[in-house]
Amino acid sequence: MDSLDHMLTDPLELGPCGDGHGTRIMEDCLLGGTRVSLPEDLLEDPEIFFDVVSLSTWQEVLSDSQREHLQQFLPQFPEDSAEQQNELILALFSGENFRFGNPLHIAQKLFRDTEPAESGFV
Repeated sequence: MDSLDHMLTDPLELGPCGDGHGTRIMEDCLLGGTRVSLPEDLLEDPEIFFDVVSLSTWQEVLSDSQREHLQQFLPQFPEDSAEQQNELILALFSGENFRFGNPLHIAQKLFRDTEPAESGFV
């Protein structure tokens, strides 16, 4: 995760919240072998999650090297692999089902429904 390390370790600026104290409830998660603290609202509110985990974030926020790093986790195809991976990314972010549902929708549901001690949360 070298190309994403700074995104996972740089502190987030915490702006004002509903309580006016500038604090947010954070949840510790394990991503690979890296522990990160993520805002609870990001994990539990589908609207926030999908505003962040979106095609526009993929296209406009991530650098080329970050996208290339993440693409190595996608399936490799014997022909036109880059084109087929791009089609897969579009399908993923557009909410298409992949055999048993959309992986992003499944992940968000697991984040929302899982207690912190379960499935990758610390």
